[in-house]
Amino acid sequence: MFNQFGPYEDEFAAWRRDGLPGLSPESYRFVEALTSVEDDTAPREGTLWPHQWEAFLRVVYAHEVLGGKTIGANGLLLNIVTGGGKTALIAALIAWLRIAHGTQKFVLLCPNLIVKDRLQKDFEKGKVFADRDLLPSWSGVRPEDFASLTLGGNGSGWAGLLGANIIIGNIHQFYASNKAGQSNLSGLMNGPDFAVFNDEAHNSAATEYDLALRKMREKTILRVDTTATPDRADGTTPDSTMIYEYGVQEALYDGIIKTPVVYQPDITLVQLTYTDARSGEQRRVEEIDWAEVDRLGLSATQWVTDDEPMRQQMAIALRRLEEQERRAKGRYQPILFVVAVCKADAEKAAHTLDAFFKIRTLLVTEDSDETERQKARELSQQRKRGNPYRAVVSVLMLREGWDVPEVGVILLLRKFSSEVYGQQVIGRGLRRVRTAGLTPDEPQICAAVDHPKLGHDWLWRIFNAKRREGVQIDDLFDETEDLPEPPPKQVMDAPGNVIDVPPIDPNLVGVGEFDLGEFDVAPEPMQGWRLHLDMIEYEPTVTEITGVQIAGVTGQELAGEGWKVVQSAPELEPWKATKPIISDADVREAVKAQVLEIAEDLTIAAGYAATFKDRVYSGLMQHVRRKFMSGNSLGLADRAEVDYAWKMLLQMKSRVAAIPGLVAGMIEHDDQ
Repeated sequence: MFNQFGPYEDEFAAWRRDGLPGLSPESYRFVEALTSVEDDTAPREGTLWPHQWEAFLRVVYAHEVLGGKTIGANGLLLNIVTGGGKTALIAALIAWLRIAHGTQKFVLLCPNLIVKDRLQKDFEKGKVFADRDLLPSWSGVRPEDFASLTLGGNGSGWAGLLGANIIIGNIHQFYASNKAGQSNLSGLMNGPDFAVFNDEAHNSAATEYDLALRKMREKTILRVDTTATPDRADGTTPDSTMIYEYGVQEALYDGIIKTPVVYQPDITLVQLTYTDARSGEQRRVEEIDWAEVDRLGLSATQWVTDDEPMRQQMAIALRRLEEQERRAKGRYQPILFVVAVCKADAEKAAHTLDAFFKIRTLLVTEDSDETERQKARELSQQRKRGNPYRAVVSVLMLREGWDVPEVGVILLLRKFSSEVYGQQVIGRGLRRVRTAGLTPDEPQICAAVDHPKLGHDWLWRIFNAKRREGVQIDDLFDETEDLPEPPPKQVMDAPGNVIDVPPIDPNLVGVGEFDLGEFDVAPEPMQGWRLHLDMIEYEPTVTEITGVQIAGVTGQELAGEGWKVVQSAPELEPWKATKPIISDADVREAVKAQVLEIAEDLTIAAGYAATFKDRVYSGLMQHVRRKFMSGNSLGLADRAEVDYAWKMLLQMKSRVAAIPGLVAGMIEHDDQ
């Protein structure tokens, strides 16, 4: 998704230089109230940050001067990095619409409960308006004049919808597919016109989400979308028009976010244990050099989920956590955030942290009750309670909207197939801690503990990492000396030269021949694919990584000079603690989740969009039933069969992927 405000940047700059001509008197007075007395191009101190000011003025200009017929017919989108203060910007726009345009109703939409809870806290009793001093005294509007209603709580219903100024709700609470959504949407549409603020707007490409927004359009005065990741993994984007971008590089330059540093182990030797998946009999043990390990075809996730490598990764992460705690100097409690791919892995990780490392850990999954979820939302306040959590383990629950600035270390126990999701997860650690005793210019870092086998090169590319030579093992890292100058801010020199790329005329036919070089031709989708799938034979020996020899831990700063530092490897005591007991239901759910992830990976590898994964998943689940569970369904198979299937899934993935055209056949052809 690209910034469509470029062609208007020169006119916008002239508009600001010439004193904001074309604004209504009320808008001009409000903008003037937020403008610095010393510098009429900057915001007044204590109100908006400079980048928030730039976004605010572009919305005002697009709405009042250019108009919706020129730009943003479906809404205006602001692409602002996590930690960039989207909520304060929304509040400034609400204040402007209320004071300058007389708008009385504002709808704040979000995709999940975490975001909704955050918005409720920020807008309760007008807190954000007071905190940022957004209401001029001459306006007669006070923070408490913004009566807010959070859908799902007390006061919901038509009376609440009609009486509230700010309505905060999950988009699902306006879906026409459920009775509550129909009622909420009807109550909203029978009231006055309103402004819509669509937070985490990348989710709005979903069909029902889009339908709800389209229905609201009939009474929408202005729609403003906000997100840090507008481009989704499936290639879709919001239907609004992007008019402002404020990304990681700009935020690092301005000191708005923490500096990310990625740590990876430098492995020299690996011990592998071969075990019969059915009987559990250990067959043999082998030590192999790291350079030779690829030929064995080990799964990438084994390097972070098998017992020994998981403990190694955790030891690295906890070393980083201790560093962060020393930097905190008792002013706040840094948090280790562990990201797992399924509940079984998450429970294993939480058990390891708690039983082996003696780290008080909070586990949050889709099955967590409201008490546990509330604890996750309130981690920032827990330092005062005497026995704070030092780690939190999550499965898909703590993503967008979960803003705990104390997250100082992120441990990745999963491989990201989507750069969008990966950025969202790393974004949980980018928000700066702002508390008593911390100055705005004090260096802060977010340590991401990764593994080279996970293939997260995007972590390095996105920040343009470079290498710093000559740093030895055990050289101490001092963030006040070693953090480089922030990267230069990217500025468009000639925005007026930006042009729209015209669509290709379908009537034009190319002339001449071009040398396209050699390229692989995709195999034909296999007909009769089920027969070939059933012919696959499996070796019931599974390989477990039971020993990892690490020479050191490499840390690389992902901005500026991109220095690289090598630190000593952690030492681990033998683990004699019992392994976690994974419940029957959790193992079955883990098999289902793993097969779904395998289906998605195979679908993408075959050259298809991820949306076709359901066809592959269906075929694979039938295959799993026949090969590993005596033909029983996942719900009826006995526990031993389910455990056996769980151990064989990675082998299944590699063998299915090795047959040309098999996955394509599952997608293109019915069961033949």
